[in-house]
Amino acid sequence: MNPNKRVALFFAITLLSIGLAMQSAFAALDLEAEADALFTAISSSQPIPVIDTPEVERTEDNAYAVQKILFDKILAANKGDSIAGIKGALTAPAQMKRFESSVPALAPLLRSGLTETNGSDLVEFKSFKGMMLEVELTFKTAVPITEPVKDETALKTLFASVHPSIEIPQLYFADMSKVKFFEIVEAGVASKKFLVGPAFKPSGVDVDNVNVKLLCDGNTVNEGKSSDALGGQWKALLWIVNNTLAHGYTLDAGQYIMTGALGSMIPAKPGVYKADYGFSALNFKVSE
Repeated sequence: MNPNKRVALFFAITLLSIGLAMQSAFAALDLEAEADALFTAISSSQPIPVIDTPEVERTEDNAYAVQKILFDKILAANKGDSIAGIKGALTAPAQMKRFESSVPALAPLLRSGLTETNGSDLVEFKSFKGMMLEVELTFKTAVPITEPVKDETALKTLFASVHPSIEIPQLYFADMSKVKFFEIVEAGVASKKFLVGPAFKPSGVDVDNVNVKLLCDGNTVNEGKSSDALGGQWKALLWIVNNTLAHGYTLDAGQYIMTGALGSMIPAKPGVYKADYGFSALNFKVSE
């Protein structure tokens, strides 16, 4: 190669490397700033801002990096709170399409948002802005999970129980028309509250063949089936477990994992609800 061309190529590569390094540094600063903006809105019950993030930074890794910083801030500000589990989201094709995603999503569930019930009691929730309802199944870990799980056979040995459950997310963004995969993930996938019913042995419930119906004041408002979540509960659970570890979260014994909405996510209107799973039911009320 001509010496002059070699020198020119060297400087071009050097400048490119410097540019990429600077871009990486600015991205890191932006992640912290975005987490601060989200935390300020969430902690003050204000609409979550839709930040104009440069396209080059709208990566899956950056979204989860912001999410991790956000939950660290939430836990630091709320002493005594902790992560009670992990929620799967965007596990149905319609949800992926709505948020322009080719993959599901996940986020922590906070213990402060957890309500446990025996299923027969009527549990009351006070309405809040952006309150939604999802009928789900939830699995409870029997042991800590510290390494990726090979397959569904191995997965089934790691869970102590399955529970009928209701997730109560808060979809409260300043402009929902601009919320895509990046925004929903970095803001914690709308994680807010969740209701967990009585425990059943996973071996005693055919979790991949459950039909659910949600009634409000006696009228059916949602129907779904367990295969709505990635085609099956064990398949969804395997994805969530392995991706939870990949994104830097831990899974301890006794934590809950929600596998995603069965049927649709619907707005929570005031009324008395019954979620019928066939093998169990949950009763709850949404009040003004």
